Amino acid sequence: MSSTARLGLPYIVTGQAQKEVTHNEGLNKLDAFVTPVVADIADSPPGSPTAGDLYIVGTSPSGDFTGHANQLAQYQTGGWVFYAPFKWMDAVVDSLDSRMAYDGSAWVPFGLIMRDGGEYLRVLSWQDDVDLSIGDETTLLIPNRSSVLAVNTRVIEEVTGTVTSFGVGVSGDTSRYGNGIGTGVDSTNIGLTYHPVSYYSDTPVLLTPDAGSFSDGLVRINVQYLKPRGPWTW
Repeated sequence: MSSTARLGLPYIVTGQAQKEVTHNEGLNKLDAFVTPVVADIADSPPGSPTAGDLYIVGTSPSGDFTGHANQLAQYQTGGWVFYAPFKWMDAVVDSLDSRMAYDGSAWVPFGLIMRDGGEYLRVLSWQDDVDLSIGDETTLLIPNRSSVLAVNTRVIEEVTGTVTSFGVGVSGDTSRYGNGIGTGVDSTNIGLTYHPVSYYSDTPVLLTPDAGSFSDGLVRINVQYLKPRGPWTW
């Protein structure tokens, strides 16, 4: 064998010339794999990388990242070096303030409970900005067969129109996750229900004026939910 079985760290062999090259290659790989913290998940390289920068390559890579989807990209003096992740390797993604795990084919949010047999329960979240000059509901959806823990709201740009406050919910229950939310910048609300509410179809979050109508504004919605899966792998 010319390298270790799991991480692929290169062995130094008897009588090898320039042993320091092989040794340094192994150190660089360890630097990427040990408690990795990546800057972001990116399809293309950043404009001005510095030595040691680490990224997860996205699913539609371009430029120097072409052909390296889902791999770790580490910038070293002279260019990018790529490493294939192993199954259930995890990494903190700094831009997301979140941990991701490689499930053997894709990077997924790190689960609360995971089993190779396919049975798990995950705590997941998504964030979407609603431009009230265009519409009043999120583009991202609460997924079918999930249970919502909280829907959190923050006004990013002042909400204007004849509205003085608004509610956050879903069709049929427009204040499920809060009402009386102010229209000024940085008005916030943590929207909890008495128990997690389950959904049986993909559902957008809806913003509704308590009175009046929206004209403009930008509101950030963050949904935190449980997503179960049964004991199968398909």
